[in-house]
Amino acid sequence: MTSIHVPFIIIFFLSMGQTASSSQNKSAPPSGCPIQHNYSQCPIDNSINPLNKMPSSISQSPAPLQSSLLSTSRTQSSIPKDHSAKWEYPSPQQFYNALVRKGWVTPEEHIDTMVQIHNFLNEQAWLQVLKWEMRQTGYALLLLKKKIFS
Repeated sequence: MTSIHVPFIIIFFLSMGQTASSSQNKSAPPSGCPIQHNYSQCPIDNSINPLNKMPSSISQSPAPLQSSLLSTSRTQSSIPKDHSAKWEYPSPQQFYNALVRKGWVTPEEHIDTMVQIHNFLNEQAWLQVLKWEMRQTGYALLLLKKKIFS
């Protein structure tokens, strides 16, 4: 039998929030917009960006009932988006808004740390992809890719 070692940082990250629906019946899917509002039409832009399957506009505005201000600055990733640009990580405010939108209750003072962990894990995963590609296709192709994407 093989045991799997899960790093503490991942366990910590996953245990940071509790879903607002964790005590509710999980068999019933949510109906309609998860944001409660008094509009005849949902004010949230639900259009999806085909490049990353994420909402096209991610709000930088504070969430309802948010008690502290979070940074709206974004960090550039080393991961190429195309030949001329790199992906940007979400700001702490955007990250928090996504958690609220998904029903997670998370202490606001932990958001900066969660974003740092999120960004670190993505960068490390990208390095693993590059290592795998180097083993599969050779060093020359990796250098060519780095030259194209840098």
